[in-house]
Amino acid sequence: MESVKPRIRFVIVVIIAHTIAYLFSGGIAYQFITKPLWEGSDSLLASYLRTPGNEELWGFAMIWQIPGQVLRSLLMGLVFLPLFSSLKTWTFFKKFLFMSSLLFVLTHLAAAAPSPANIEGLVYMRPEFVALGFIKMQPEMILYSIIAGILFSKFAYKKDSLSINGMNN
Repeated sequence: MESVKPRIRFVIVVIIAHTIAYLFSGGIAYQFITKPLWEGSDSLLASYLRTPGNEELWGFAMIWQIPGQVLRSLLMGLVFLPLFSSLKTWTFFKKFLFMSSLLFVLTHLAAAAPSPANIEGLVYMRPEFVALGFIKMQPEMILYSIIAGILFSKFAYKKDSLSINGMNN
């Protein structure tokens, strides 16, 4: 049986890749695209999310943002574990395409909770929410998926080290 250490590394990489990609893409998108959706008295997201306009609610979100993402990604990593052996044999590009697509579709586009930017939102949210948010929120999730896919594909598996004579250890 294969050692448990590579599987622990796999899950840790999922946690780190998700958290870094989430914070980076969210920060970039916020500054350049979605800030108007979050800020202002009549902002789209203020009607149902904790936003910077309410300091007390926003403070809670800022305290729990990273622990929440670590928990989300731990759960993702555990769910991905049955794929461990298969993914290990794939090329970087195949792992990247698979993980990026999987993350984009399952954590965003096909997520079960309605959002102005996903399919559930298209079906269940009032049209004004979707009209304002659907297109503006896609770049953040695409960027997130690409970054997380690259980080996962690059670091999820330790490279076999080579000895001086070129043989695998």
